[in-house]
Amino acid sequence: MAGPAADTARKGHSAAAYLIAFAVAVTIPLLLLVGALLYRSVTLENEQNKQRIGQVLQALVADLDRDMDRRIAVLETLSTSPLLSAEDWPAFYDQAKQGLGSRAYLVVVAADGRQVVNTYAPYGEAPKMTGDPASLQRMKQDPRPVISDLFTSLVARKPVYNISIPVMRGNQLRYVMSLGLLPEDLRDLLQGQSLPPNWSAAIWDGNGVTMARTHDQERLLGTAVPKHLTELQPEKVVRTTNVDGQEALIAVARGHWSNWTIDVSFPAALVDRQLRDSLLFWGATTLLVGALVVGLAFLFGRALTRSLAAATTAAGALGRGEPFAIRDSPIREINAVNDALRRARHDIDEGSAALRDSEERLRTAAEAAQFGAHEYDVVHDRTRRSPQLLKILGADDADAIATFEAGLDFVHPDDRDKTRRSKQRILQRSEDRYRLEYRICRRDGQIRWVMDRGQVMRDKAGMALRVIGVVLDITDIKEAEQRQRLLFDELNHRVKNTLAIVQALALQTLQTRPQPEEFADAFSDRLGSLARAHSLLTEDSWRGASLKDIVAIALSAFVDEGRSIDIGGDAVMVPAGATVTLSLMLHELATNAAKYGALSVAEGRLAVRWTAALSGAGIMVDLHWQEDGGPTVSPPTRRSFGTRLLASSARQLGAELDLDYAAPGLRCRLRFPVPKV
Repeated sequence: MAGPAADTARKGHSAAAYLIAFAVAVTIPLLLLVGALLYRSVTLENEQNKQRIGQVLQALVADLDRDMDRRIAVLETLSTSPLLSAEDWPAFYDQAKQGLGSRAYLVVVAADGRQVVNTYAPYGEAPKMTGDPASLQRMKQDPRPVISDLFTSLVARKPVYNISIPVMRGNQLRYVMSLGLLPEDLRDLLQGQSLPPNWSAAIWDGNGVTMARTHDQERLLGTAVPKHLTELQPEKVVRTTNVDGQEALIAVARGHWSNWTIDVSFPAALVDRQLRDSLLFWGATTLLVGALVVGLAFLFGRALTRSLAAATTAAGALGRGEPFAIRDSPIREINAVNDALRRARHDIDEGSAALRDSEERLRTAAEAAQFGAHEYDVVHDRTRRSPQLLKILGADDADAIATFEAGLDFVHPDDRDKTRRSKQRILQRSEDRYRLEYRICRRDGQIRWVMDRGQVMRDKAGMALRVIGVVLDITDIKEAEQRQRLLFDELNHRVKNTLAIVQALALQTLQTRPQPEEFADAFSDRLGSLARAHSLLTEDSWRGASLKDIVAIALSAFVDEGRSIDIGGDAVMVPAGATVTLSLMLHELATNAAKYGALSVAEGRLAVRWTAALSGAGIMVDLHWQEDGGPTVSPPTRRSFGTRLLASSARQLGAELDLDYAAPGLRCRLRFPVPKV
């Protein structure tokens, strides 16, 4: 009844169908792999195009900056001409015209906008006023080199641009010297890069007006660039429409000297065509390979059985760690294979569960202690790192296995040679345990301190075979030690400085106040000023104090009495080293004013004003102390303690001190430098 049918079912059908399915299953990942490779290829090609655009863009920016530097150097050379200093304009006109030739012309404009020299026109026939008032206005606000936008020359009657520098007399802007240049120079600069076919480059000014292009210069010169192009982020390659409305890959950048924009574009149609050609080629190749695989599977599959296919499937699932269900087969050998697969599945499940439990406990302990394990095979020069160690190193799975030298790549360059010698010495000596401390450089740029401890396994002859160790992140411990050392050093430094100041005050006060009562009053007064200065410093964690606060505290007693005192000036931060010295100087001036000057009478007036200006890498402070309305002042007949204190304190500050004993009241000017914050 059911016997023959059951036998037929057990014997199964031809394996060709199953092998075809298997071939299809193999082909699908192949298709996915090819697709992934194709996507990767297209992505890499796109990135290469973007990198090429970025390289060309940076080269153009560098060329433009060099061209600007060269022309500014020409202007600076002309600005040193004795003829310019002597304002011998005819001779200077001849000198400039002969030196510049016909590719550029020189314009000298006075601070009020009058043209003094214009080599484009015959001498004396230049327009009365400048044709580039914007550059003049910017120069008045900030006397530095200025690159103008595109404008129409009053003489040439065509678009030009200026490169201008200030000519100063003292701190005053006397003239503006400009090179008038044609946009064709910029076009030549762009074309000098020899861009690939179909590429284009352009320059537009701060108003978004086209100044130069590698193509269509005459048609697009002076036209406005589309707004969406002017809003592009610098040095970022984007896909958008160009000035002709065509899709393109475009990147923009700005030069160092000007607010101009340089753009480089590459037609998107070329990228699309490359992608389309790649898709057609690899798609056809993949389909052909897939068809070939399926055909071969059909040809060779006739010799196999369904049971064998099931056993194969079960074995594959076992290898992947997946559960499987397998039926009995009439073939004894296949049933034996099936039984072996079931037993293996059971053993693997038990072993995997135990291994997962052990690994979980080890991983939990490692993460809690912040250590990672490593094992070094000395014979084969291979190091294996645990996931926890990779996390400490900031590495990825590709760094899980490394050689001895590659393992040192993460060590800080300053510690690498020492660590290499230490590890080589450990391998060569008979000692089995070791402990090292060194810095590592993570891939994300962080520098961390680690402790490397381990055990060396040796053969009977004492040769190292393996090294098993752990790496512990001790950065927090090292940073705490460093903070403690810095705290002790800073405390020691400040205590010594304070004691030195107190000692100097005591000695200088004793020289002028030998009587105990006078010495006590004067010394106590100066110690009070020192204490107030220290209070200012501690309020800002010894980083310094503002000049306004220092002056206000030095004069606070007189302000509270309602005296006429005017305090004001620019915001200046005085460093900790100068705060105490400056406070003592202001206290000495205030004490002198209270005894002999404007603060000794009710109608006296005192003004303390200051300004700050950039000077080299820092700031130069110019402080003025002016007394009025007090008793008539006359120069002292001897050098008092206060005068000596002011002079020595000025030397400590590196300052210039000027004392003017004018009859209306004392004038003191103090110019001292402070670092830029």
